[in-house]
Amino acid sequence: MNPSDDSEAGPAFPPPELLARLKTVLPEDRLDAFLHDSTERRRPTIRVNTICSDIDTVRGELEEAGIKTTPVEWCPDALRCDADSRSLQETPSWRSGSFHIQSLSSMATAPMLQPEPGERILDMCAAPGSKTSHIAALMRNEGTLVANDLSRSRMHRMRAILDQLGARVTTRLGPGEQIGHREPDSFDRVLLDAPCSGEGMMKSDDPKTWSGWRPNTSKRLGSRQKSLLHSAIDAVRPGGVVVYSTCTFAPEENELVLQRAMKRYEGRIELEPLPLEIPGSLDPIESWNDKALPDLRHARRLAPPGMDGFFIARLRRLV
Repeated sequence: MNPSDDSEAGPAFPPPELLARLKTVLPEDRLDAFLHDSTERRRPTIRVNTICSDIDTVRGELEEAGIKTTPVEWCPDALRCDADSRSLQETPSWRSGSFHIQSLSSMATAPMLQPEPGERILDMCAAPGSKTSHIAALMRNEGTLVANDLSRSRMHRMRAILDQLGARVTTRLGPGEQIGHREPDSFDRVLLDAPCSGEGMMKSDDPKTWSGWRPNTSKRLGSRQKSLLHSAIDAVRPGGVVVYSTCTFAPEENELVLQRAMKRYEGRIELEPLPLEIPGSLDPIESWNDKALPDLRHARRLAPPGMDGFFIARLRRLV
C-alpha cells in the first residue's frame, strides 16, 4: 500500500524520512498493514475491570445494550466490540467502571510485569493510567501501587480514571529519573512505559499524532529513556522485575535503550522471556545503521494488523 499524496491539503503521511526508516524496521506486509491502519479506525477493544466485575457479566450487559463482543484469545479480560467508543461510553457498564476502553497493545504490558497482591510496585511514567489500573486489577487492589508522572495536567486525568475504576493507587508528581537515586532497592516490580515518539499510534487523519515528528526525534527521546530505565533498575530490589515498553517502532527508543542498559548493568540484570506469548509478535531487530546489536531475542515488537506498534522487554535485577 502506498501512502497517499495529499500535497494540496498539506503534508502527506507518513513523512518521507519516517517511511524510509519504517521500511528498514518492519517487514513489508507489516508496513502495509500499518499504512492501512493509519487511515482506518478499528473497532475498539475493552478491558474488563476485574476489581468490580467479570467478563461474563460485562458481556451480558453489553449484549443487552445491543453491542456484540468477542473474547481475545491471549488476554482473558479483553473483548473486541462491535460498536464505536461513544456508544460504549453511553452504557451503564462504562459509567460504573466495569470496563475500560484500551488498545490490545496497551493491555499486553501489565501482564508482562506479573504483579502479585501484597507487593510494592511502581508505575514510573503512569499517566493517563490505563496500565496503572490494569496493574491494580491484577494485584486485586492488595499491596502498594505507586503511580508517578511528570505532567500535572495528565495526572489530573489519571486520577479521574483511577477513581472511576476503583483502583487503589498512590499518585506522585515528579521526574522518574530521580526515583532510583532517592528510593533504591525499594520496589518488587517497576513498569516503565516510557514517553516516546508514538510512531506506532500515528494516524494519517490526525496530524497531531505525527506532525511534530522529526528525523532526530527518536535520538533525542532515547537519551531520556535511557535515564528513566536506569532509574527503574536502581529502584527495583534485587530479584525484582522491570518491564520496559514504548508505543514506537524506533530502534533508538527500543533496542538501543535496552542495549545501553544491558551494558551498563552487565552481570546485574538479565533479559527474560516474556511470560505471555502474543500471536503475531516480532523479534527485535538485529542491527541498526550497519551496526550489529546484542542478542535481545526475548524482547518483542508488536505491529499491525490488529495491534498498534509497540515494544516490550522484561528485565530481572540479579544483584
